[in-house]
Amino acid sequence: MNPASASNGIPKAYRGWQARAEKLLAPLLPLMEAGKASMGIAGQASDHDLNADRLESVARPILLFAHWRYSLNFNREASYDDLALKMEQWFKAALLEGTDPDSSEFWGYSSNFHQHSVEMGLLVIGLEISRDWLWDTISNGERDQILAWLESDIGNGHHWNNHMFFGIFVMEFLLKEGRGFASYRAVIDRWFHELENMYLGDGWFMDGMNQSVDFYNAYAWHYYSMWWIKLYGEHDQERGERWKKLTRLFMKDYPMFFSENGEQPAFGRSITYRFNATAPFAMAHLMGASPLDPGLAREVCERNMDFFFSKPIFQEQGCLSLGWHDEFPDMVEVYSCGGSPYWAAKAFAPLLLSVDDPFWTAPTPPLPAEEEDRSVAFPAPGLITRSVSGEIEIINVGSQIASSNTRYGPYKWGNLSYRSGIGFLITRNPLQYPLDAGLTAANVDGSIIVGRHYTAPVAVEQDRMSCLYSLGHKLEQSQVSVESHMWWKGGWQLIVHRYISKQQTTLRHGSYALPSTRPDSFEVGESDKNYTSVWTDGVGIALQSLGHGDVFGANDRINENDGLRIHIQSPFHAMRYVERTVGDEAGYLAVLNWAGKNREESAPWNLLSAESGSWKLNHPALGDWTIVDESLPAFDEIK
Repeated sequence: MNPASASNGIPKAYRGWQARAEKLLAPLLPLMEAGKASMGIAGQASDHDLNADRLESVARPILLFAHWRYSLNFNREASYDDLALKMEQWFKAALLEGTDPDSSEFWGYSSNFHQHSVEMGLLVIGLEISRDWLWDTISNGERDQILAWLESDIGNGHHWNNHMFFGIFVMEFLLKEGRGFASYRAVIDRWFHELENMYLGDGWFMDGMNQSVDFYNAYAWHYYSMWWIKLYGEHDQERGERWKKLTRLFMKDYPMFFSENGEQPAFGRSITYRFNATAPFAMAHLMGASPLDPGLAREVCERNMDFFFSKPIFQEQGCLSLGWHDEFPDMVEVYSCGGSPYWAAKAFAPLLLSVDDPFWTAPTPPLPAEEEDRSVAFPAPGLITRSVSGEIEIINVGSQIASSNTRYGPYKWGNLSYRSGIGFLITRNPLQYPLDAGLTAANVDGSIIVGRHYTAPVAVEQDRMSCLYSLGHKLEQSQVSVESHMWWKGGWQLIVHRYISKQQTTLRHGSYALPSTRPDSFEVGESDKNYTSVWTDGVGIALQSLGHGDVFGANDRINENDGLRIHIQSPFHAMRYVERTVGDEAGYLAVLNWAGKNREESAPWNLLSAESGSWKLNHPALGDWTIVDESLPAFDEIK
């Protein structure tokens, strides 16, 4: 890759991105020990093996360094030279040590479904970016050593999801370097066909065997596809144009997933990658596959990264930590290790753009979240995003959580909605589903609490949603069929669950879990038998029951004595739930759920009338709300 010549002057925004990358790289330098092919980045071990974690500690940071080092072709300040030289030398030496079978630092070969296949594919992108200072500067024998190591990925099974991209990159690189066979091209075509079979529509992909739809669409699908087109797409230009079209569809409304301060709602797995959610913006722009104003694309990327940089996301070594707003490894999947957060290196793709590119020079428009509140429905993935007073809420209509994916925490996809600035709760007990932001069912003794898993979307519209799922557990053969409906106005959600229970169970609908970094900071607001609210730091939650005999409960951690932390965002939280015990029966449970900053808007609603198919409500701040929908029951059916 050869950078375009820089224009006179370096945009301030470009310098800012270089500085951000340097801030992430500098803490790695003390960990780069001579003769080593790994860095001792503090953090948990993954469930792969030690060699995988060692490789990950190099492959992911080298991608970050490759972006930053590439940017020096545009703007190389004196202060950068020492860091660049030392890291160049170490990464080059580590790559040669790690791929040498006779070295004590050898990473080992890849094999069927091994994590090495993932890191190898990522490493190929890093090698392509780094040709001028790495690949083109080593001897033919050293290249052969690295290529021979990469060959251990040939013929391996790759998980039937976005992982197939990694095998494609390895084979493409080997072919490019004259080390491949015609069979590689046939397998590349086959794997692309498999990937394309995971397409749902609207630019969205199901992540294969995981059956989930989440930010991996940005992390992987619309990032790797753009890289393949850039590096190897000349072999199949028709396929490249087809993928560009899909990326344009995805990117068109993707800015709707970012709040006015840049945060995306925590949703799905691997959210410890944080600002990796912006990975496709610059790559799509670079490849002519972005329909967005380049100033808007830049602003989303900058706000997102600066949001996380404003949080305590660094661990004791100064490296990126495992967590979300801070270091919280308990929320992280078992496949992650200390080096895993450096997957966020993909967010630094803007550094590959020329300094005179419109991405850097275009005026900055407002983000969608800063404009008038609105909703966008995505029927194919079963998602609705809505902007609410600057925050973003993902209405999660159609989660598809494979049984093999539940070990990562089904609550990462199973809640009815996810909201920026709020986050969600985790559990350390797989038999105890968290209570926030959705409906759960508990057995008689409370030992098993189940939440949503597989879900079939029924309606995914701009102003309403409905879905069908089950709350049950196979060990007890317990089962509650649930059809959930939701409408919204302002910060409020009206949620009506129709349930068919086959045994005695306790149903609970939980509010959002309100986070705080300060113990004992929570203020219980107005409360009565049908309504309750909680506030902290100018943000509140409220829950209103529309049933006759439902009772409220609380799930709080408001000081250090309230058990272990379970909120992904902060050490402390408060939440409320509506509870009802049912038997072998059918019925309805209806609630109003709110989160926001406006106390006037948080006031309870008045239900003026509730006839079958038509409800009328009134609110002191929001006015009248009339909902006409055949799924609405008459009030006497709610109990």
